Amino acid sequence: MKEFKNILLVSGSGRDCGKTTLACNIIRQLRNAGRVIGLKITPHFHITGIEQQLIEEGSGYKIFRETDIHSEKDSSRMLRAGATYVYFIQCEDGFLPGVYERLTELIPENYPVVCESGSFSSVYQSGFHVLIESENPDNLKKSYKLNLKKANLILSTNEFSITDVNYGFEYLDLQWEVNKYKLD
Repeated sequence: MKEFKNILLVSGSGRDCGKTTLACNIIRQLRNAGRVIGLKITPHFHITGIEQQLIEEGSGYKIFRETDIHSEKDSSRMLRAGATYVYFIQCEDGFLPGVYERLTELIPENYPVVCESGSFSSVYQSGFHVLIESENPDNLKKSYKLNLKKANLILSTNEFSITDVNYGFEYLDLQWEVNKYKLD
């Protein structure tokens, strides 16, 4: 399994558990230290607007660069949080290996990447993996069960808010540093 040390993966126990909220908190922490890239991978194909620049399209996938800071899409929220670039990938799970190979050409290896995806860990090893577990996890969801086994850190939804998380995230010397602290 290929490892991408510069990726901090955020996955969750189901829909609306706070994945994007946490990803944006981490992006806000990292933006002060330099460039940070946001990455949203979904198996759902949504209608996109002119603000999402199509980079590549193939059988089973589309790669976009998000440029809209005004919408409530997850990728737009990452951009507003301070990501230098945000890439939005619509991809059927079976096409994920080839898509990421293309994306490695777009993302410099030494830049930290905050990736929100349920399927990423089925194909790749991230540098650090945070799983958010809601009060009512979807125990039937295959990706959740896999991510539960692979996560480095499991957070409940009450361990972070819309503006803060009681962990500090840093990317130093091509390694993720994660330290717990108390919210005031």
